[in-house]
Amino acid sequence: MLYRAFILGCLVALSGVARPAGAQTGKAVSDPGSAPNPVRGSGVKRVPISKTVFGDAGIIVNARDDGFIEIAAAGPKTVLIQLRTLAARAWVDSTARMLRARPRRSSTPRTYRSEVEEYGTSTTMALNRKVTNGESEYSLFFADDPLAGFSVPIEKSEADVFVAIVRRAAAASAKMLEKPDPTAAAKDSTAKPAVKKPAAKRPAASPPAKAPAQTQPKATPPAPRP
Repeated sequence: MLYRAFILGCLVALSGVARPAGAQTGKAVSDPGSAPNPVRGSGVKRVPISKTVFGDAGIIVNARDDGFIEIAAAGPKTVLIQLRTLAARAWVDSTARMLRARPRRSSTPRTYRSEVEEYGTSTTMALNRKVTNGESEYSLFFADDPLAGFSVPIEKSEADVFVAIVRRAAAASAKMLEKPDPTAAAKDSTAKPAVKKPAAKRPAASPPAKAPAQTQPKATPPAPRP
């Protein structure tokens, strides 16, 4: 319990940590988000998605309005990884397929790994699945140095929850990118509406001319005989 309280304290400290981010490339799948990062400076808006303890590590996940998500893990050390939305989605899809896979039963241990790396740094996040005789063991891995990382054993249910959290953060970040530009809205509000010219009135149709009434000549009586 004391260790978990320490982890929660680290979560609070990590919630204010940030650094400039780059685009990412996912190792498990080809990543469409590996372009240079157009960082928008310090005015980045962050939306908290999750603050949870997985195993013996506290993990914070935030969505940002510049197309990135942040994942901060506090275990034996603290690691902050920033992923572009496209890289996070690619990792989520790859990891979900790995979790759904049904490998053949074998006494030889097999380890499956879904990994993503922050572009321009050695910061890495991965989810591992070790299968032995049909039984699976799961763990999260975080590292900000190739030789200095830490693993956190977790349950299958925790692995599913973590993947769902990252998916939700990526969706929230993408939604914030789609918000309308306030400057464009201001321009639209200041623009003068076009004045519509009144439509020309059509002259009223004159009633059709009446045909002249035909008069029959009056018959004259015959003259009296003498």
